[in-house]
Amino acid sequence: MSTLTIRIDDKLKTQAARQAAVLGVPLTYVVKNALMNFVQSKKVVIGEPEIVIVDEAIQRKMDKIGKLIPL
Repeated sequence: MSTLTIRIDDKLKTQAARQAAVLGVPLTYVVKNALMNFVQSKKVVIGEPEIVIVDEAIQRKMDKIGKLIPL
């Protein structure tokens, strides 16, 4: 195991610790989980996800893009 030290705003830490407590988990668990999600997905989610309604035309475009971009 190793230790990660980060500098964050005091207010943000307090708010995050309170929210973690509401969920019944330590703040360390929240941070570890965020890092694991980042490594697994190779993505960073910033902000609230928005709801997107996908109709047939949009789905066809998404399928076409998916075929063009190798994973």
